[in-house]
Amino acid sequence: MEKLEIERKFLLKSLPQIKEDDIFQIEQYYLKNKNGIWERARTYHSEISGDCYIHTIKRSISKGVNMEDEFEMTKDEFEKFKDMCLSKKFDSRHISKERWIYKYGDLKWEVDKFNSGYNLIIAEIELPTKKYRISFPDYINDVKLLEVTGLKQFSNRALSLKVK
Repeated sequence: MEKLEIERKFLLKSLPQIKEDDIFQIEQYYLKNKNGIWERARTYHSEISGDCYIHTIKRSISKGVNMEDEFEMTKDEFEKFKDMCLSKKFDSRHISKERWIYKYGDLKWEVDKFNSGYNLIIAEIELPTKKYRISFPDYINDVKLLEVTGLKQFSNRALSLKVK
């Protein structure tokens, strides 16, 4: 299902010092298809929420705004996508990370700690509108370094490693 994603991203110096609402282990595989478009397959695992598999094609509209075409996959579909990435027949990439979820009013902060050779922690928040004014909770303000919204080098795909 295609939807508009409006998000802001921030580099953090550490994880927030507050109890999270959930933690996910995430594996993402990227594959450049025959039309030159990057596709992503992601698996989430949480002790609370269980397992989920999502396929995404994301197109940048403007800084912090993307059009996402997403649908849920089966575990078998995810494994086939992963096998295609690992086959070395395609331009493909991989990244793993842990995601801490912090609910904040009607929104939620997603804080990612990357495990693919980077020592980076990035927080993102999806907003209902582009002009939505963010009210930062103390637990984010206390560890926030700088905003990285729209900086391609902080995208998950840019941080992912080429499949060898």
